[in-house]
Order: sequence, then C-alpha cells, then structure tokens
Amino acid sequence: MRPHRKYIAGVLAAFAFIIVFTQTTHAAAADGQQLNVPQGSNASLNWSGYVAGGNGSQDNYTSVTGSWVVPNVPASSANSADATWVGIGGVQSRDLVQAGTQALVQDGVVTYSAWIETLPGFSKTVPLAVQSGDSVTASVTQEAPGSWLVTINDNTRGTSYSKTVAYNSSRSSAEWVEEMVSNGNGTFRPLDSFGSIAFTNAEATVNGASENLTQLGAQPLQMVNGLHDSLASVSTIGADNTSFTVARSTALATVAPVTVIVRHRRHAYISTSGGTYRIVGLPSSFSIERF
Repeated sequence: MRPHRKYIAGVLAAFAFIIVFTQTTHAAAADGQQLNVPQGSNASLNWSGYVAGGNGSQDNYTSVTGSWVVPNVPASSANSADATWVGIGGVQSRDLVQAGTQALVQDGVVTYSAWIETLPGFSKTVPLAVQSGDSVTASVTQEAPGSWLVTINDNTRGTSYSKTVAYNSSRSSAEWVEEMVSNGNGTFRPLDSFGSIAFTNAEATVNGASENLTQLGAQPLQMVNGLHDSLASVSTIGADNTSFTVARSTALATVAPVTVIVRHRRHAYISTSGGTYRIVGLPSSFSIERF
C-alpha cells in the first residue's frame, strides 16, 4: 500500500461514486438529520467539481484543460490529503486519463506533487516540482486514436511536464475535480483542510468543438460525508463560463457504511443511515463492499 497514490480498485472502482438526491432523500433521517445537499443536485463520496457528459450520449470528448492554484494545506490536517485534477472518461465508464496535483500530510509534513494516471493503473508522480501557491494548468489531449498528450504546466515557476501515453478511452466525459484520496485498501484518507480552490480556464473539446463549461452543460458535484454533511461544495459557474470554486467545509471526512440492495446493468441502490439513494452510471460488473 502506498498512501500517496490514489486508490483504483475496490469500493469506488474506476469512476465517480455519484448519488442522485431526490425528494425522498431529503426527508429527515432516523437520527433527525437531513442531507445538506441542494434538492436535485448530484453528490459524490469522493469528487467535488464539474463533469460534462457521461449521460449515455454519443458525444466524444477529446481534450480537457483547467487551471488552479495549489492550496496551502496546514500540517495540522493530520494524515490527510487532497487531489486536484482534470480528466477524460470515468463518470459512466471504467476508463479515465487524468493529470493533476496532490497534497499529502504525513507525520506533520505536507508534501506536494504533480501526477498523471490512466485507469486501472495507479497514479504516477511526475518529475515536476510544485508547491502551495503555484498556479498550475493541466491538460489531456487526444493526439490520435489511442494516443494522449498529458501536460502539466507550473505557470509560477515556468516549468512543465508532458508525456504521450498510449490509452484506449471511451471519450465519454470530461471532468474538473477536487478529490478525496484513497489509501489503496478500500479506505480513504481524511480530506485535508485545503480551504478553497478556484478552477479557471476550464474548457473541453467535444465532437471537434472547443467549449466552455456552460456550453458543455457541465453539471456540479458536491462531496458529502457519511453524516449527511457537505465536505466540499462547488459554486455556480462564473460569468466567464470557465471558472468555479470548490470550498472545503469544516465537516468531518466520514464515509458512511453502504450496502448494495438492488443492482442491474446501469444503476445500483445503496442503503445508508441517511436513507436509500440511487447510484448512476455503474458498469454491470460493479459491486460495492461494506466498509
């Protein structure tokens, strides 16, 4: 187990664990609490940000780009982490090619790194030094079928990393995400106190056309914990149509135990202490283990 790598196989497998909240999920739970998520919004146990596509459409996403400032994570966020990235695929598929940055707090020391990842493999730290306060731009671009150029620029330091990777992608979605990092054994590291992260220049190429978040119809994802509270909330899209902010709450990074109660080819239903929710976009082989 290597804690600095993001977990792939297991509970959350190779895609976002997205819950669609409906009217019934907002009724008071047995413990008197309610889900602190806006009516009709999507929520996830590990992602917060915006996603485009993944609704079963035939759209082809061939590039994604976005910028952000690496957050200043306090060392007091004991044994915690966060990852910020852009990617292609992964919402309703098991494929995902990503590029981003990560903060890891271990034994009172905060380590920042840049990484790339192609599922089902683990993320790989790349030789690009990044630190808190650095402005970073990451992009993933299809050069030819099965060939992707992954680039991370540190705009503050004037340094960059790029690599062409061979990868077969469904090209089914594009994402701009702040993520809770997994340990690699089916458990998560607590989400650190990153404060807020402002994504800018968020765009993607779909069906050959470069589009901003509004044109793409990108949808927000709120990250929630097992106590029904928002862990990381996402703002509306900015006036420039390419920006938004993810803000960390003070809620504990607690994941609720879940159990699959119904499953079929496209959807599964889970039961938690807060109620029963429908999970969207699950492949037929997906399973959720109690943890």
